[in-house]
Amino acid sequence: MTQNSWILRFGELGLKSRPVRSAFQKALRRNLEQLAINSNTPMIHELIRQQEIVSSDAPIAVVEDLLCHILGVVALDRVVVLCEDLTPSVVAKSFLSRDDKVGKARTFGVRVRRVGENKEWNSQTYAAAVGAALLAEDDSLSVNLREPDMWVKLIMERDRVSLVEERVSGAGGLPAGVQGDVLIQIKNRDDMLGAFLIMRRGTRLIPVLDCDEELVTMLSKFDPFIGSRSHAKDEVGRRIQRPAWGVLGLTIEQAAPFVQKRVDAVKTTPISTLEPLCGWSEEEKIALLNHMEKPSINIPHPDLTSWINA
Repeated sequence: MTQNSWILRFGELGLKSRPVRSAFQKALRRNLEQLAINSNTPMIHELIRQQEIVSSDAPIAVVEDLLCHILGVVALDRVVVLCEDLTPSVVAKSFLSRDDKVGKARTFGVRVRRVGENKEWNSQTYAAAVGAALLAEDDSLSVNLREPDMWVKLIMERDRVSLVEERVSGAGGLPAGVQGDVLIQIKNRDDMLGAFLIMRRGTRLIPVLDCDEELVTMLSKFDPFIGSRSHAKDEVGRRIQRPAWGVLGLTIEQAAPFVQKRVDAVKTTPISTLEPLCGWSEEEKIALLNHMEKPSINIPHPDLTSWINA
């Protein structure tokens, strides 16, 4: 079977300091690898020139559905090797051989990312050369660098050129488990949606008391370690089980036996009662539910711009 590759794109992770970003990406990789094992999806995960690359010979739809559920991944670029020749005319012919609209009037633009040194080309000169070659091969094409009908996105390496075939939206947020644990009791849809919003901020959910197993299973598609306590280091560097810092769907009194506060802790954080769905309309809740079911095609809020700016 053909092996396909994807470049994982991060958003908020890129704003963190280097040590924090490294720790968060390590947690993301661990979540990704466990989700692949749980779904029996063969996958190779590599770090190549600071880029997280995933390769798999499983069906594209299966792999992309799994990757879209990885919290912390904003988008994924599906990449295919276009040709093992840097000659612009060869690259142009290879690209057009994959284009089912050859001969039809359409506009295009070329973007190139150069990986490694190349004495002959830089990103801009190579993009111009490939663009000229495309115009020479198909006279129905015309250049539009503002809003083209199609972008030709290329990755130029020393001995080959790859094509970014498609960008797919991911779940976003932060990797589950990097921001401590929250105790939850999930009995209905709204409990699950609220728990998901907390999970997107990097928390690990710890279901307690009586929970709806189907709803917990849906959340586990985003975090394979749901229910497993995260760990930290104490004042002298010993590895300890981290106490929960918040509750959802139950009272602080009900949660008390499960918090696991350390008796010898020098500093403790008061337990927070969380209400992440406060103020959400039914329309917004339905949009969030649709996002959970299909993150690649549904945004988490019907008015994402206002939601972020609020």
